[in-house]
Amino acid sequence: MHPLRFWICIFTWLFCSEMCAEQLSLQWAKSAPLPEPRSGYAAGILDGRLIIAGGTYWEGTKGNWTKKVFTGVTHAFDPIKEQWQKLPDAPTPIGYSASTVIKNKLFVFGGYTGRKINSDIHTLEKDSDKYVWKNFGPMPASRLFAGAVSVGSSIYLLGGTERFEPYDESGTCCTSRSAVNTLLTFDTAAAKPQWRPLSPFPGSQRWLFALETDQESLWMFGGSYQEKVSDPITRIPEIWRYRIAKDQWEKIGTVPTAAIEGSPLVPIWAQDSMLLVSFKKTVWRFDSASYAWSETTPLPEEAFVDKFCILNGQIVGSGGENKLDGPRRRSEWTFIGRILASGKK
Repeated sequence: MHPLRFWICIFTWLFCSEMCAEQLSLQWAKSAPLPEPRSGYAAGILDGRLIIAGGTYWEGTKGNWTKKVFTGVTHAFDPIKEQWQKLPDAPTPIGYSASTVIKNKLFVFGGYTGRKINSDIHTLEKDSDKYVWKNFGPMPASRLFAGAVSVGSSIYLLGGTERFEPYDESGTCCTSRSAVNTLLTFDTAAAKPQWRPLSPFPGSQRWLFALETDQESLWMFGGSYQEKVSDPITRIPEIWRYRIAKDQWEKIGTVPTAAIEGSPLVPIWAQDSMLLVSFKKTVWRFDSASYAWSETTPLPEEAFVDKFCILNGQIVGSGGENKLDGPRRRSEWTFIGRILASGKK
């Protein structure tokens, strides 16, 4: 080997070793409780505030939760004042929709109203200093539990189910026979935005996967499947990467057993790292360059927060489920995570 190449290799190895040794740590705090606790909501950041729209909750009490209720109630959380504000309700009760934000507008796709599939795309935005809901147009197909992300002016809608498949009449969730593998997109900047299909993900049917983007690729983690109520839940540990420029999927590894046992996972893209929060409050860091996994600071409580968002360099999330009064109890906890400077192992 040429001496120059030798020293280049040595330098590269040392540099990568140092980078791989870096650990991202978090400092979590609990803030003002969500006024009407719920899960299965739409969420995003508008005007520097966390928006939570719609969702589901249960009527009844501990040990006797009787009926799942779908709501259109909408709130905004200001992380500086640590206060919640009531906003106009969504046009219809809606749960298990997909959502993302483009240019300070929250897009809400599909979902279930408690009586039927929502066939419309709703948006929430500020108009003349007031928040208003608008109808953006029809959905391209029936979708619940889908994933949505935005890249530039384009929105990507992945997977989901075509029907609401509860275990019983009270609304206990859910089998996933109608899960689909589709990937659809449209450009919000187009004069007449139209949906177009992209390459579907090649893996098996699933729902409750984690979806996030680094603005160049879509990253899909895990998922589960259940054909019948009497069947065991199949946990799917696969990690798939979709390269947007190539319209191409590739399988790049698996989620660690300890992480998949705490699924579903909630993804956050922060400081060039993918963070995934489990129902067991463990927070995992996935290095998208080396595909290495490590643990970082856990949540202060066990909760399944539906979505975390980055806001002013902090991680903010609220609602979902907790384990205090059984799996149907909605959580009022609001979490704020401060991202600390990376240290070394």
